[in-house]
Amino acid sequence: MDINPWQNESARVRFTGENASFRRIVLRGALLELVTFGFYRFWLATEMRQYLWSSTEIDGDALEYTGRGKELLLGFLVAMAILAPLFIVYFLLGLAFERVKAFASLPLYLFLYAFGQFAVYRARRYRLTRTTWRGIRFWMTGSGWSYAWRALLWTLLLLPTLGCAYPWRAAALERYKLGHTYYGDLAARFEGKGGQLFRRVWWVLLLGLFALLSVIVVPIVAVALKKHGVSPPPLVWLAVPVGLIALPFLHAMRVAAEWQWWVEGIRFGRLGVACNLSRKGLFGVYWAMIGIMVLVWLAFAVAFAILIVALYLGPLHGVPPKLYFAHLPVWFFVLVPVWYVTFLLAQGAVLRIYALQRVWRRVADACSLLNIAAVQDVAAAGEAASALGEGLVDGLDFAGF
Repeated sequence: MDINPWQNESARVRFTGENASFRRIVLRGALLELVTFGFYRFWLATEMRQYLWSSTEIDGDALEYTGRGKELLLGFLVAMAILAPLFIVYFLLGLAFERVKAFASLPLYLFLYAFGQFAVYRARRYRLTRTTWRGIRFWMTGSGWSYAWRALLWTLLLLPTLGCAYPWRAAALERYKLGHTYYGDLAARFEGKGGQLFRRVWWVLLLGLFALLSVIVVPIVAVALKKHGVSPPPLVWLAVPVGLIALPFLHAMRVAAEWQWWVEGIRFGRLGVACNLSRKGLFGVYWAMIGIMVLVWLAFAVAFAILIVALYLGPLHGVPPKLYFAHLPVWFFVLVPVWYVTFLLAQGAVLRIYALQRVWRRVADACSLLNIAAVQDVAAAGEAASALGEGLVDGLDFAGF
């Protein structure tokens, strides 16, 4: 059903949260993750969701997230009880199959990928059933395994099509997810088409492929030619910085186009969504993220350099290189893991602040709901789902927050 924004009452979507508030949540959470050996991440995920949901206001009423960190922890523990024997069997079968024939364990890798997609679907179900608006719960039906085999088959098409099947993969998976999503007793659906997304991003993907090849392939070819006595033209090396500069712009344009396509494809009965996010709408977000990330890398590189200098001026001073390992002090074996984990947490904090909250803000502020009256008489329905899917996603290290 086509929805004409000029003929239906619309309602604004606004993001009301402050960037500084989310930044404090993330930085404090990263510190607590460090001192709790990562276990605080369940409460951090809950706090981030509560902030994002409560800061997203639709027609004057904010979303509400009712999940708890304890639920995520229990889901993770149950998932580990399931995954631990699975990983052991997976490892042993992988060794056995590889002894028989190389790549014979490929089916096991495919199963693990499918299992991860099953976990992603179940995690989405959990998050939806912990999301309410105007006192009405969102919820979800459908089979995680039905979604998993669809995701697997579509993913297998990406390689022979050089990624060109991606828009149709995204559309098919969104149709399945939205086709089993409800707001109270109001069913959702997805009307976005793969061809629509392809027409929006094909040239961005093509330019991105050329930029990526210029960064990776040009130096390799140039070095190979030089080894054979052939000097490539100096202008060839310009392709590397040009590609590095182009990639963030192209990535931001693709993400913006995909967000707009996805949002505008959502329907809940006669309710639709309009999104005026421009292709340039995320440029500032991604360049800010890159700049902060570079500063983080430099800071940690300097810290590691100071650590090495301290070693050479202290415990390793005058020690022959062959005996370095035997003379390494205990504090070195303590500081290096702390340095590494802190480095990972710092990168994660930057990604959460920019790739999550700042992008969420830009997208939310660009959206409005069309024919808002269609949700005025929705009745409550649906039941809360368990946090097992969240635990499986965490244990398999699949994307999520």
